[in-house]
Amino acid sequence: MHKDFFDRCQLAIDEGFYMEAVLIEYAAIESRLEIILGVVGLPCNKNLESGLRSSINISHRIRCVKWLVQNSPLFEASKLEKKFFEILQDWIKERNKYVHGLYKNEAMYEQRKEDAAMLAKDGLKYCRLLYNEAQRLRRTIEKSPELL
Repeated sequence: MHKDFFDRCQLAIDEGFYMEAVLIEYAAIESRLEIILGVVGLPCNKNLESGLRSSINISHRIRCVKWLVQNSPLFEASKLEKKFFEILQDWIKERNKYVHGLYKNEAMYEQRKEDAAMLAKDGLKYCRLLYNEAQRLRRTIEKSPELL
């Protein structure tokens, strides 16, 4: 599933299927947050029972990973900038407006479609950063498990 994620997402953007791109980006972002939390051994990861797992909002995972990035020695070499999580939360707010409000105001429909292109392109960048961070974290822990 993740192997061709970036290609599929880029194709959706290139073809103007912004809703599809934004939906799979959101899922990928949440997945990478779960992976990062699981790698460091926190309980709100992908291995939770599905009922409990679905009760944890993406905003909770963002706050948790943000705290780790700012306070854990595991993240000293992170390439995520300090404002990344505020930017990510803003992206999610815009994503929610787009997804939930697309057909609610006919006069704004064309503008929302235009904004969706930028939203999808930004989402792809954020996904790449989180995928890279999850990989970097895994490599760090393999080399230095004592950091846990």
